[in-house]
Amino acid sequence: MLFSLLSDQSSPLWGLLHRRDALKRGRVLAKSVAMRFESRKSSLTILILPFLLSLLSPIVSSTYTQDSDEGLDPWEIWDEDGDYIYCEVSGEGNPVCDYVFPWDDGEILQFKEYHTYETMKTRMMVLAQENSDIFEFHEGLNGGLNARGEDTTADTYEGWYYGHSSPWLKITGDVQGGEYNAFNGDNGNYEDRPDIMIVGNHHAREWMSVQTPVLFMETVAHYYGGGPVDNDGDGLIDEDPWGDADGDGQVDDDGDCLSLDPAWQDSNGDGKPCNPGDFGVDEDFSEVELTNLVDNREIYLIPMLNVDGNIYDREVFCPAPAWESCPSGGWRKNLRNNGVEPLPDPNEQVDEDCDGVDLNRNYQFEWGWPLGATVPLIPGTCTPAEDERAGITNNDVYTGPYDTTDNDGDGLVNEDNVDGEDDDNDGQTDEDWAGGNSEPETKFIQDMTEMNDDNNDGASEFKATLTYHSYSELVLYPWGHCTGCQTTDHDQLVYHGDQMAEMTDYTNMQSSDLYPTTGDFCDWHYGVHGSYCYTMEIGTAFHQHEDDIDHIAVRNNGVAFYMIKIADNPRERADLEMANVVKNQFIEQPSEVSIPSSGDVPVEMCLDNSFAIDLTKQNSHVMYRMVKPSRQQSDFGPREWFTESWSMTDFSVVKGETCELLNDSGQGYRVVANIPISDDENGFLHYKAMVSTLGGTQKIEYPPNSQYHELKIEYRAPFGNIFGSLLLFSTVVVFVWGGLGVCLRMMMEDQKDIDAVLIQDSILIEAEEIEEGSS
Repeated sequence: MLFSLLSDQSSPLWGLLHRRDALKRGRVLAKSVAMRFESRKSSLTILILPFLLSLLSPIVSSTYTQDSDEGLDPWEIWDEDGDYIYCEVSGEGNPVCDYVFPWDDGEILQFKEYHTYETMKTRMMVLAQENSDIFEFHEGLNGGLNARGEDTTADTYEGWYYGHSSPWLKITGDVQGGEYNAFNGDNGNYEDRPDIMIVGNHHAREWMSVQTPVLFMETVAHYYGGGPVDNDGDGLIDEDPWGDADGDGQVDDDGDCLSLDPAWQDSNGDGKPCNPGDFGVDEDFSEVELTNLVDNREIYLIPMLNVDGNIYDREVFCPAPAWESCPSGGWRKNLRNNGVEPLPDPNEQVDEDCDGVDLNRNYQFEWGWPLGATVPLIPGTCTPAEDERAGITNNDVYTGPYDTTDNDGDGLVNEDNVDGEDDDNDGQTDEDWAGGNSEPETKFIQDMTEMNDDNNDGASEFKATLTYHSYSELVLYPWGHCTGCQTTDHDQLVYHGDQMAEMTDYTNMQSSDLYPTTGDFCDWHYGVHGSYCYTMEIGTAFHQHEDDIDHIAVRNNGVAFYMIKIADNPRERADLEMANVVKNQFIEQPSEVSIPSSGDVPVEMCLDNSFAIDLTKQNSHVMYRMVKPSRQQSDFGPREWFTESWSMTDFSVVKGETCELLNDSGQGYRVVANIPISDDENGFLHYKAMVSTLGGTQKIEYPPNSQYHELKIEYRAPFGNIFGSLLLFSTVVVFVWGGLGVCLRMMMEDQKDIDAVLIQDSILIEAEEIEEGSS
């Protein structure tokens, strides 16, 4: 009965139910129409929004400019996680910020306290263990028959008093590979890699001269091989390398320090805002360049040469805090026993009036002249000091004893001192020296230098050397032993010194202009071995206050990397830079590259005629890679693409064709590298160049600072023959047009259903109105 009433269209119950259903469908349809209307409103809003933003942007920009005029606080620019600086409120309610280094915690490792010999040595061993691919730890040398025909052992290089040899690291890519040097005891000797020696702490009391090379060590260990890093957390990478990278006269290349409130711009307190060592200056260097330098150089790092003297100064002579107990002095020398003792010494105590040798007056070159030094009036004696703790000294610069050996067996003694000349006209040079290199520490330097001969040509491999001292904020270059004199490389030495002075805001000068010295490390390295040698006089005190450790070390960190870079051929690099050759050469920009319809993609460089390119593929090449970013990778940059490997292709000279160098500097010659890109590839081509000279200058980068160019490559392969084209067209017609027809049919059927519902609903509504009217 009920079923028949529901199914009978003439039944009142059927009409009632279906009238309600029609009303419900009407509400749904109305809701759908409303949603479509709202969708149109949203679309209109989205279209209008950019115009609204464009109207508001000047107001926002103006507001930001007004705020920035007042200057920003450090935490408004750099990361809030405290990976670059850490800020907190002091007890007086003032914000205080400090450097944070991205490795292990601890006051010493964060450069808030000084390393001791033991903590430094332990840290070197730990890092060598953790970075065994690039670090190798050593103490002293193995010894053997040295270059002067002397038999030595490991004991030869141990300190007189405490018996420690100087610890050092060999740093290079694949340090366990290469050749093994049995005398020095190190692996990783490669004939094609230039060598550099970096030495700290000739003088015991100069504690900052240890901290600075240790910061270099930590920097290499942390950043090697890791790719680009946003060091300061500002969202950018490699935007502020060491020195004035963009040549605008300001070392703050990215301007973040300059955007600070003036109260924050002189964070190191030297009275110069946004200067080297201040927050935001040279803080974001290229980790890729760091890695390339380590892979292509052999670095000999000796943070603490004078172990004996350093221990004695710290533990006995100037107990902590040394900046208070010895504000003007300190123990400078090693601990050689200089006293005449015919009877045994039961106490074995250091005679502070007489013992010790100034290691930086003990090198053989021009040794013994009383220039900034004290020589023995009688062999085996010394001139006592007065009060070294107060800085009143005499024996403080003692050169060491005379050499009384007939070194060449001609019956004469000391007739041919080390000065690069044949003083006795016997056909030999510098073979019978008067003295110098008498100490375990200076013998260590001498033998490491002279026994480091990777290519067996009889010459030392060290073309560049660097030594840290304190204090005076100076960059010093040879000569030191004479006044009113110049080396034959004077202009080139001045040039490199100027670059390091710019990095540190130090004064660059010839060493003897400060005061003349005899037996100096740099005079010996340059005079005997032709090594470009620099002395960095860092800081403002012998025992610098602990509060100054971090910013002074940071201020000088780029110097080591600069010296490593020029270690291949310092003279030629200076000549090229002084003539603006490097700046005037260029590699084609992506917009200038002509992509052929098929085949290799040629990329050209314009080189100065004075630049004699080494066409060996390993030395001069274009590095390239193809990347095909997905939609999710559309915003990838150097940091994200770092793991993608590079390939290389060599250059060839384009015969008979010239090119215009940059800066209206004249014409040069063209070289081209043909990059093998398949016709069926598409994506983005990353490319950069490295060019070397026949003179030995290695791998100058274009563009600089390990950047690269990006060129879009379209699909260039043909799409097939006429049959394939027709087949493709047919496929497109069937699937695209056929699919479109199906969609249109579905839409039309849906529209019919909607129209039917509307007609039926309108009939029902009219019927309802008639029914209500009749009632």
